[in-house]
Amino acid sequence: MVLELNSPTTQVDWSDGRFLVRTGSSGWFDVSDVRTALFIPICLEVEETVLGCPATTGRWPHFAAQQWRPISAAFEASLDSLSFPQRCLNHPAAVRMTNNKLLQFQTLSAAGFKLPATRVLGRFPETGLFADADQLVSKNVSEGGWRSPTEFSPARIVGRGEQGEVWPTMWQQPIEGDTEIRCYVTGDDVTVVELCKEAGVLDVRSAHGGRPAGTIVEISESWAQSLVAMTRCLGLDYAVIDAIPTGDVLQVLEVNANGVWWFLPTDVGQVLEDKFHRWIEAAVNEA
Repeated sequence: MVLELNSPTTQVDWSDGRFLVRTGSSGWFDVSDVRTALFIPICLEVEETVLGCPATTGRWPHFAAQQWRPISAAFEASLDSLSFPQRCLNHPAAVRMTNNKLLQFQTLSAAGFKLPATRVLGRFPETGLFADADQLVSKNVSEGGWRSPTEFSPARIVGRGEQGEVWPTMWQQPIEGDTEIRCYVTGDDVTVVELCKEAGVLDVRSAHGGRPAGTIVEISESWAQSLVAMTRCLGLDYAVIDAIPTGDVLQVLEVNANGVWWFLPTDVGQVLEDKFHRWIEAAVNEA
């Protein structure tokens, strides 16, 4: 069953701690009956900033979205309480923490994982960390990169003296690597896709209309174990990790709690989708 909150076709009935939901013409469903759930929102930012406003044909759509937010939070809290034999794959609290890049880096660094030196600042660093750098990678602090429904904000190289952003920005040293990999962690399994990088293009999502070429490749067992360990450290069952191999070192860029594969070549995406569905089915059977 798929529950689509913040939808005109969905109704809720909450009373004395009992939480009932129904979608369309289906019957009422008691949330306490959930035994296995998957929490994988496409993007938390769209919900919370109403970048893509729901139900635009209805009256006061922004206000309607505000009324759904407490419902979503209550539903997430019910999923966070699930533990074996009941189970939630990717508990909401872990997803929200991971999608805050500052908290993600803080958690992983405290656990001993090596990450790129990072600074968040509203301008090119003039003092302190990176004060001597001539150019740096400028990345969005937020989960996504959409300034508007039609305008994407990719990571980019910014030189000292160039016009920077007017909001908090992540600054990192450029990492020299011939390839970038996207690692799909489902449980204890790791599937790695090598993305084709074009010369002069920093963010692979900026090439080929957001659909870069990619092939499935193998990585060392030690790298795979490290990626699984990072996923577990963040409290996740599923994650998509962006990284750049540099010699014997795997430079992890970030961990995505709700990464997808729709932009990859069809044959690659099909392999990932099949593995993902088998993993979910196994979790359902186990519960």
